[in-house]
Amino acid sequence: MNWRKIADKKRSIRILRTIHNSAGVRVAALSVLVVAFSATAMASRGDSLSAMSAAAASVRSQSQVSRLSVQNGSATASDNAVNTSIVGLWHIRFQVGDQTIQEAFQIWNAGGTEVHNPNVDPRSGNICLGVWKEAAPRIFKLTHLVWSYDVSGNFLGTINLSETPVLGDKGNTHSGSFTLDFYDPAGNFMFEVPGNAIGERISVN
Repeated sequence: MNWRKIADKKRSIRILRTIHNSAGVRVAALSVLVVAFSATAMASRGDSLSAMSAAAASVRSQSQVSRLSVQNGSATASDNAVNTSIVGLWHIRFQVGDQTIQEAFQIWNAGGTEVHNPNVDPRSGNICLGVWKEAAPRIFKLTHLVWSYDVSGNFLGTINLSETPVLGDKGNTHSGSFTLDFYDPAGNFMFEVPGNAIGERISVN
């Protein structure tokens, strides 16, 4: 038996195992980085109204359920309200099913216009404008149009946000339905996502 050949063979096996283990560590580390990067990317694009299509696409299958929950969960016009005007500054959360897809500050102006400042990356657009009217006592209609861009400045199309908030809690909160209609850059309708908007009035006190 050639002991030198056996020793060389054992040394070769140890080297191969070391290489294999090192490669495994590199692959595992790379996998962790890829997963982390993907999660960060999804989190960063899920908040923008101008990029809501990313969040909305993941919950489009809940649309019928969320529409039913909106109808059952909205405030009713029979509540005893002290402040019957929606004019003012509001903190808004937009929900589809149980998932909040965005929060924002909204200003409802006395002249019938609205300013929307979502909690998003400003590079994708964080100021939007709308118009509103009172449809019935303490029930309001909002139409809100958005030019949609990504953070690289690429035009994605337009988004039409419609809200129907109903004042509750003596005029300090509102809740109601919303719909998001998405259009491509050529103006072609792509899809609609319904949901629920919940607001809390912000005051100086």
